[in-house]
Amino acid sequence: MPNQGSLEDRATSRSHRVLQTVRSHVQPGSLPLLLVAALLLYVLNGLAVHSNAIGILVEVARAGVMCAGLYVLSAQRAMLWLGALVVALVLTLEGRWWAVDPWVDRVLTDSITTGFILLVLVVVLNEVFRSTTTERDAVMGALCGFLLILTVFTRLHALLEALYPGSYHADGPPLAERSDAALTAIFQYFSTITVTTVGYGDIIPVTPAARMVTGLEAIAGQLYLAVVIATLVGRMAARRD
Repeated sequence: MPNQGSLEDRATSRSHRVLQTVRSHVQPGSLPLLLVAALLLYVLNGLAVHSNAIGILVEVARAGVMCAGLYVLSAQRAMLWLGALVVALVLTLEGRWWAVDPWVDRVLTDSITTGFILLVLVVVLNEVFRSTTTERDAVMGALCGFLLILTVFTRLHALLEALYPGSYHADGPPLAERSDAALTAIFQYFSTITVTTVGYGDIIPVTPAARMVTGLEAIAGQLYLAVVIATLVGRMAARRD
C-alpha cells in the first residue's frame, strides 16, 4: 500500500503537469478574446435600446471586455496591476458604492473607463507594431485597435453630453431626455460614421468642444487606417521576400 508521502508527490506532479499544459495554451497578451468581446459589445450596444434583456447582456459584455483587457495587459505585470486597480474602481462606481451624486458617478465612470480602454489600446498597438508579432496577431490587434478607438470616442461623446447637455443635436427628443442605453447606441453609431468619415448628418455636434472631439476622431480614424494598413502590408511583403 503506497504511503501518504508518495500519494502527495504524485498529486503534486499531476497538478504541475496540468499547470504547465494550461500555460502552454494560454499566453499573456492574447488578442482573440478581446476581439470577440469587443465585437459582441458593439453589436449588443446597438440592440439594447429595443429590449431590457439585451441590456443585461450588455453589462455582461462590458465585463467581458474589461476581463479581456486585463488579459491583454497581463503580458506586463505593472500594466496588469494598474488595469486591475482601474477596473476595481469602475466596478465600485457602477455598483454605487460611493456616496456621490448620480451625475458625478456617471462622469467618473465614463472618464475612468475611457482611461482603461486607452491603456489597453496602447498595449495592443505596441503589439501590432512589434516586429516579432506574427501576422495573425498583428491583424487581430489592428481590428481590436479599431474597435477600441470607436469605444473611446463613444465614451468621450457621451461624457461631453453629460457635462454640457445639448452638445449634440439629433432627430427626435433631446438627448438629455433619453435613456443611457439609447445614448450609448446613438453615440456608438455617431462614432462609427465619424471615424469612417461617412457623416450622414443626422447627428450634429453643436458646441465647440463637441466639434473638436468629432474632428479629432475623423483625423484619428484616417491616420489609423493609413498607418496600420501600411505597416501590415509592409511587414507581409518583407516576410515573403
